[in-house]
Amino acid sequence: MKHIFHVHTFRCKHGSNESDEEFIKEALSLGAEKITFTEHCPFPENPFNNRMEIEQLSEYIESLKNLQIKYQGQIQIETGLEVEFLPSMINYYKYLYELNLHPLIIGQHFFQHPDGTYSFDDKDKSDEYIGCCNAMIEGMKTGYFNIVAHPDRFFRRCKKWTQELTDISNKLIATASQYNIILEKNLSSYEKHIEKSHHIFWRKEFWNLVELYNQTTSNPIKTIIGFDAHSTEHMIKRMEYIELLNQKK
Repeated sequence: MKHIFHVHTFRCKHGSNESDEEFIKEALSLGAEKITFTEHCPFPENPFNNRMEIEQLSEYIESLKNLQIKYQGQIQIETGLEVEFLPSMINYYKYLYELNLHPLIIGQHFFQHPDGTYSFDDKDKSDEYIGCCNAMIEGMKTGYFNIVAHPDRFFRRCKKWTQELTDISNKLIATASQYNIILEKNLSSYEKHIEKSHHIFWRKEFWNLVELYNQTTSNPIKTIIGFDAHSTEHMIKRMEYIELLNQKK
């Protein structure tokens, strides 16, 4: 695997305390030619937990900029963010985009209701996947994002695959094709699927629909394998699943 994509840092508060440079050194030892950091995006006034704080954003950018210089010619280092699409934050996404952070990836962990409230405060979360999928679709249309992380994970509350899930998946897939958005095959989800039989995190039904779509279109969906690594241990361990995942294509 020449590209280690989707790496988090200590700033997210739910990963290891390893430095940015330790991730880069491990990536080099694994034979990678490129590493992409996608820390959980901070938002103004820090309204959300388990993520980098807004005061850390400039330090995050500067740290990786310095490491790009230090490791020039050894490994390509990208500085990106994993971001929830929230309609009220559209001007903020424009600001991040103009900072030349690359890539900005949609990682939808919750969604925003029209009244401004958030789905994580809902008492009934049984249909949260609908709001999350619609948010991903709207985010793809803005032009600020070019990858969607773990697009199948939000079906985890659905024990059975239904026609409704097929319909909303096809809408998401078609939007990704139209706007040339890459869909991530997430190794963290796949790891749970293999080790713990948590099939709700890795939905083969979704990826079967992607494959079917690609057989019938002139603009096939591109995919990328994402490590979703919150430690160097994750990077090492998830290397083991790449070949297995590729065999399942």
